[in-house]
Amino acid sequence: MACSGAASGASSRVRRPGANTALATEALLRAPPDGHTLMTMPQFVPALPAVQRVSGFDVADLLPLAGTAQAPLVLVVPPRLGVADLPGFLALARTRGEALSFAHAGHAGVPNLAMALLAEATGIRPMGVAFRNTVQPLLSGDVDCAFGFLHDAVPQIRAGKLVGLAVTTPARSPLLPEIPCFAELGLPAVEIAAWFAVTVHRAVPPPLQARLIAAVEAVRPDPAVQDRLTAAGFAPFALDGAALQEFARRERDRHLALFARLGVTPE
Repeated sequence: MACSGAASGASSRVRRPGANTALATEALLRAPPDGHTLMTMPQFVPALPAVQRVSGFDVADLLPLAGTAQAPLVLVVPPRLGVADLPGFLALARTRGEALSFAHAGHAGVPNLAMALLAEATGIRPMGVAFRNTVQPLLSGDVDCAFGFLHDAVPQIRAGKLVGLAVTTPARSPLLPEIPCFAELGLPAVEIAAWFAVTVHRAVPPPLQARLIAAVEAVRPDPAVQDRLTAAGFAPFALDGAALQEFARRERDRHLALFARLGVTPE
C-alpha cells in the first residue's frame, strides 16, 4: 500500500516526502507500471509544473484510480482579532487591507488558494506569509487569520484558542455543526478542499487498474474507516475511474486558472 505523498513497492511502504511531492511522483513514474507501485496523490500534483520546475517525469503519466479522502478547511482567527463571524471579519479586512496578514503553506497549497478565492469574491487584500503550518502562526500571534485544515483547527476552536468563521465544504461539517459554510453565507465560490486519490502510472494494464479500484471500493464504506477519517477531520471522497479522472482534470484546470490570475510562475 502507499502512504500519503509517497510511492511504495508491493511488499513495503516507503515515504518519499519533499519537493511538493515531486520526489514521490518521480519514484512512482520511474517504477515498472505493473500495479505494484502506488501513490496517494494530493490534488495539486497535476498542476505542479505551474508552480515548480520539475524534470525527469511528466505529470500527464499519472492516472488517479480511486478517491480516498478530502480535507476541508475552516477560516479561523484568534480571539484577539475581535471578530465573531464572517461579516465582521470582512468588514475588518476591508478596513485594514494588506495590513491584515494570513498564513499559508505555499502558493500551490489549498489554504492559499482558499484565501485567493475569498479575496476574489469579496475584494479583501490580506497579505500572505508563508509558514509550514497555517494554524500554529495564529496561536503564536504571528498572523491575523488563516484557512486551516479541520484536523489542525478543530481542537483549537473547541479549546477557545481560535474562532471558526466559515468552512469550505458544500454544507456544514459534522465536526463543526455550529459554523456555517461559505455557500450559505452567499459565497459559493469559496468551496475547496484538499483531496487524495490512489494513483498509478498510466501504463498500468486496465485489468490491474480495475482490481485496485475494487480493493479501495471494498474498504472505503467500512464504518470503522469512515469513523476514523471523520474523527481526523477528513471527509469521504468516493469517486473512481473515469469519473475521478474527469474531476481531477477540472480541478487541475481550476488550479491553473487561479495560478494565472495570481501571477504564479514556476520556481
